[in-house]
Amino acid sequence: MAVYCDLYPAGQRAEKTSPEERKAILEDVATQPLLDRMLRGIAALRVTGRVTWGSPVVHASDIEITGDQATLHDCQDGSGAGQADDKTGKHLTRGTGGTHLVATLHKGKDGARRVSKVEQVEQVERVEKPCSPTA
Repeated sequence: MAVYCDLYPAGQRAEKTSPEERKAILEDVATQPLLDRMLRGIAALRVTGRVTWGSPVVHASDIEITGDQATLHDCQDGSGAGQADDKTGKHLTRGTGGTHLVATLHKGKDGARRVSKVEQVEQVERVEKPCSPTA
């Protein structure tokens, strides 16, 4: 769970560095295909003069480990995070609460787990298993 919780802060550290340094920062917490997705996302964010602000609150549960793969569910509260104008710091977007995410992690050759995928669970699935920080 620790590496999943460090995913967002690592992304923020990476967005403040040069494009050449970003991959090295993110490789500690992410692996393919998420690694390339994050690098493309940071590049797109920076081109538009935006940065991220704040930090989502993680409410992880249902952690399952099977061999080299692990999955966890997160009922994330992103209302304290979003995108901001890099020059003015003005908040341009804000996340929402109760976002049900499912993360997949894989164990690397070095024995460390890294996040390989994060997917948002669709609303239809939420009805069957509601996303609640207390669930």
